[in-house]
Amino acid sequence: MVGRCLILLLISYESIAQTYLGPRFQAMGNTGAALQGIYSLAVNPAGLSALERPTVSLDYQHHFFATDITTQSAMLGVPTRLGTFGLAVRQYGLKGAFDDIKAGFSFAKQLAPYFILGMSASFHQLYVPNYLSTSALSVDVGMQYLFGEGAIVGLQYANVGKADYGSDAYGTIPAYLRIGVSYPLVAVLVSADVVYRAVGSLGGHLGIEYRLGEVLHLRGGLSVNPMERHAGFGFHWQRLTFNTAASFHSRLGTSPQIGLCYAF
Repeated sequence: MVGRCLILLLISYESIAQTYLGPRFQAMGNTGAALQGIYSLAVNPAGLSALERPTVSLDYQHHFFATDITTQSAMLGVPTRLGTFGLAVRQYGLKGAFDDIKAGFSFAKQLAPYFILGMSASFHQLYVPNYLSTSALSVDVGMQYLFGEGAIVGLQYANVGKADYGSDAYGTIPAYLRIGVSYPLVAVLVSADVVYRAVGSLGGHLGIEYRLGEVLHLRGGLSVNPMERHAGFGFHWQRLTFNTAASFHSRLGTSPQIGLCYAF
């Protein structure tokens, strides 16, 4: 009974456990359907095609200062003549008590001058020491359409087959449809997403990124359902980028995140 209560506490609220987007996208209001780069491995795999060099990212998030719940993530994107390949591993949990692990392989290909298609296949595992170990497989698909002047419309369908862990655990693998748009101005990038979840709820996200030259990027955003505020910045030096973000929930508290990216 204690084990079941622990699982329910940690993973029944999927917006905490399984919507990790990386520090840049988190700072921009948890948007990402129409954004591009290494963090597209956590949202819309189609955005991975924008990588020009092999890129690796290592990230860490502490969920709410009042808890010991953390997320660690490693991502790798490799552009080739065939398309862009990606690998991502994410571990969410409470040390010694619970682990939610996700490992995925992604591929993105620009099929036409203005159209990009992406797909991800992921392995999920829930593990509670001396109590539970169960796993499942899921598939995500995504696409992006590139308009003139840099505008992008993106769509992601997560967990197409609505995979789950069956009756072994209370944990869920989120299934949702995410539609977004991004539009660049002179020194500002604006991004907005709408997310429709299979459970019937609707969420909205809005983000902005302000570029101070080529070195410093300031970011902020807002999420609705759940209501959260977001902020962060990115520091770019040569091929190295340091990103930081924080989400502010009125009842649960602050979730800070840091990430380090390197383009070879």
